[in-house]
Amino acid sequence: MLKLTFAKTLLVAAAVGVSALSASPTTAGAEPTKVDVLVSPSGSGPYLAWATMQNYAGDYTKKIAPQAIETPGFTYNVRFLASSPNLWKNTIIGSGEVVEWAATKGIAPFFPKPLEAVKDFKVLGVMSRTTNLFVTLDSDIKKKEDFAGRRVAVGLLTQNEWGMHQRMMLDRWGMTKKLKSFDALGPGQNIDALLDGRADIGTLVAHSNKDFSFTLEAGPFKKLQSAGRPYTYVHIAPKDIQSYIDDTGVPFSIQSLPANTISNQPNPVTSFGNFTLLSVHKSFPEDLAYEMTKLWLTAGPKLGEYSAIAKIWDQETVATLARTTPERIHPGALRAYKEAGLVK
Repeated sequence: MLKLTFAKTLLVAAAVGVSALSASPTTAGAEPTKVDVLVSPSGSGPYLAWATMQNYAGDYTKKIAPQAIETPGFTYNVRFLASSPNLWKNTIIGSGEVVEWAATKGIAPFFPKPLEAVKDFKVLGVMSRTTNLFVTLDSDIKKKEDFAGRRVAVGLLTQNEWGMHQRMMLDRWGMTKKLKSFDALGPGQNIDALLDGRADIGTLVAHSNKDFSFTLEAGPFKKLQSAGRPYTYVHIAPKDIQSYIDDTGVPFSIQSLPANTISNQPNPVTSFGNFTLLSVHKSFPEDLAYEMTKLWLTAGPKLGEYSAIAKIWDQETVATLARTTPERIHPGALRAYKEAGLVK
């Protein structure tokens, strides 16, 4: 449960960051500029990766010092940053393509009204390509139509990959009202409910690099595997994802996983996902955006020794959107990509 002191902690951290900005990161002999990176719950892959970056950043740069901060998730991050102008010049957030789109559109129940400030968000880089998977122990559940009358458990609704995306899809299909129950419990807790018989369908998230040559399974995969019970992933027909994209412009992607891409997957499976991002407001200083992106491109691939999710931080993956939609990239970050020869 989120304690009431959490927001206060973030504001204190932000105040420290603002004071740090009084010294330029390029000033000779100056301490590195501390920048807050709002990520996700403690123990989650993205949080562990940026906590690792925080610990090792000093080996690669003396100009910027990212500080990983635990939050309830990327959906929370987008809402929090959009409503906190005092943080725009010193704060980076873990985010995603779909959650930022939903914020600008006012997609309920996550965003009761459009958040105009999100239109001014800029991307530093891509953290991963995700696949959101419905999973079940019931062999009779094979497609989305089989969800009717069943109990579905997911992660938190403040987590775009674990709860928000799944709820958006269920709402789109008109399935939410047909369920026996829908519970947003948490990443591990939804799998506990599945194993305990309190849910018929749960959810899992896999993170991959750009070309799917490396895929990381989030921690709850292990919990399900260790139970030693047969389970299957629910195949989602591509048309049921594509129609949502065509009708609304939502930046979901159709993820078609070849057999054996993830554990216990002898056959190909199709589901939905998107790119997870590091984002900032457009007023985030150009020199800090440059230094942060340069650090990420330099240190990211090497941090795979210490953090599993960092294994997908190859330069091609991080630069994915810089290549395809450079207008979405912060100018400082784009300079770093050009210097690295990743963008012309």
